[in-house]
This record gives sequence, C-alpha cells and structure tokens, in this order.
Amino acid sequence: MMAPMPAPKRTLYDILGVAPDAPPAEIDRAYQARDAELRDGGSRDPGEAALLRQAHEVLADEKRRAAYDTSLITESERAAARAQARAQAPDLALEAEQDAGERRIRIPPVGLAVGVLALLVIAYALMHSRERPAAPAPPPVAEAPAAPEAQPPAPAAPQPTAPKDILARAQKSVGRVQAFEMSGRAVPLGLALAIDNGAMVTTCHGIPGNAQLIVSIGAENRSASLLVDDETLDLCRLAVEPPLVPVTLAEREAQPGDVVYALGANASGDLALTEGNVKSLVPDARGPLIELSMPVAPNGSGGPVFDAYGKLVGIATTSEAHGASLSLAIPASWTARMRSRDRTTP
Repeated sequence: MMAPMPAPKRTLYDILGVAPDAPPAEIDRAYQARDAELRDGGSRDPGEAALLRQAHEVLADEKRRAAYDTSLITESERAAARAQARAQAPDLALEAEQDAGERRIRIPPVGLAVGVLALLVIAYALMHSRERPAAPAPPPVAEAPAAPEAQPPAPAAPQPTAPKDILARAQKSVGRVQAFEMSGRAVPLGLALAIDNGAMVTTCHGIPGNAQLIVSIGAENRSASLLVDDETLDLCRLAVEPPLVPVTLAEREAQPGDVVYALGANASGDLALTEGNVKSLVPDARGPLIELSMPVAPNGSGGPVFDAYGKLVGIATTSEAHGASLSLAIPASWTARMRSRDRTTP
C-alpha cells in the first residue's frame, strides 16, 4: 500500500510567514507581528517562540540567510529526488509492513524542532568557517643575492725598474762612438743608442766631416756611417751593422721632479748609470729641453736618459748653446722629427 505523501517540512520563511525573497524590512515586521500573536494568544508555546526567534536571527543576517538559502536548495533537490523515486517505485516508499498490520514512520514535533535546530547550527558553522580569515601566507623566503659576475682583474700598475736592470739592458743597446783620423788615431766622440735594428742616434756636434766612424758595443766594434745629419736638432742618425737591440721610448714627456738615470762612460770606457731628476724644462725655439740635476760628462754626449721604468725620455748633450753650467738632454720624441739640415736650414 502506498504511504500518503508526507507534509512538507516548514522552513524558516514558513515560520515567519514570509516569502523566500522577502526584503529585510518585511522579515522584521513579520517577526514582530508573529511574536505579538504568540504573546496575545495566552498559551505561548516555548518551542514555537524559540523557532520564531531563530528564524528571525538567521533571516535578518545577510550572510547567515545566504547560507540557509543554500541548504534549502539542497533539501529541495533531495525532496524532489525522493518524490520521483516514490513515483517510479511505490514499493520502496517509506513504510514497513508487518503481519499485525501497517506501521508508518513518523517524526514527532519535538524531533522536527531538534532537527531544524541541528540544520541551523550546521549552516551557522559553515558560514563562519567561510568568514574565518585565511591563514597568513608564509613570509617570502629571502633569497641570497646573486653573486656578481667576476670582473677581470685590473691591470697592475707598472713598477719602477731597478737601476741594475736598466743598466743591463742599456749595455746591449748603447755603444761608444769613435772617429778615426787619417793618421789612424781614434778620437772618442760620445755615445750612440740603437733606435732600430740597423740604426743608432747620437748628437751631431763634434763629429768631423768625412770621418770614419766606429761604434763599440761591449767588446765588439762595428763600422758606422752618417745617414741623417740634423744640425738644427743636434741629432745624427748612424747606419750601424745589425743586429742591434733598440731602446724603448717612453709614452710621456719628462716632467720636472721625475726620477731619471743618465748613462755615461767612465775613464776606462765602462758604461755606468747616474741617478738624478728633472730640474726643469728649459725654453728653446725648437721646443723645451730637459734640465738634469746631474752633470753630463764630455764623453757622455749622445747617451740615453731613462725614466724610472727604463724607457728613453732624453738624449744627453754637452752643447753650450744655453751655457756650460747647464746639464741638458734633448727630448727623445725629437728623433721622429730628424732630417738632414744644417743650422741655417729652416
């Protein structure tokens, strides 16, 4: 036998007597009116009054009402499913048959109220679980800064060269110049320094015309001939039998206060360095000359003047054009200006 269709369960809207889409003001008015009815009736049901207050508290709160509406949709879906199942399979209706007759399962009113309250508690808990602030995100892990790319080391600053090393190199590049007279007598003229594999430079004053020249480098004598005679600059270029070890020209001009080393020959012909500094730059029509703090011996004319790094900055001269009391050197850069000319040639 098919059980009769159970009465639909009351909702909170039914308890207040309002439609599910009633605005908040209408819910408040309905609650006040229904509460007044229960009070005026004289037989106020505590259970009904509790349901009325609960319905108002839930439906008057926007968030709690939204959660309750969601539960109603779910409940209505379940009710529709049960109704469809009863229509399709009546034998599976919610009733049980026994030999003594039929027994219908009923839920007493008190149980219904307890069930509604349980649903409300569950909906309230779900709503507050959604409102609970999310756990703060863990602080970002500080990453170690990327190591900067390795930069190539800066080139080391050049270090001054020891005087003994300057002398050792100069002995391979500097020679004593001698002129042989018709009688065969050798006349020392000064020093010459190699600027190329087959060329040396010396000062011009003191070189006799048509003289046979010899340059002695160490214990070896080499014949030399005059290639360029620039009397204006007082520099002469000699062609000398190769091989020769050229000196290195300095990148900058000598300045007052610079440490310098002048190479000269002693009485026995041995080469030696004399340390000093640049006293000043002497004005000259050809360009400033280098005044040295140490004297230049007569047989040291044409000898090299090195800077602290062993590079050529000047060529010593004994010319008395600026007075015999001055020790002068011709700037090494003048070697690039050499050409054959006498003192009257512009």
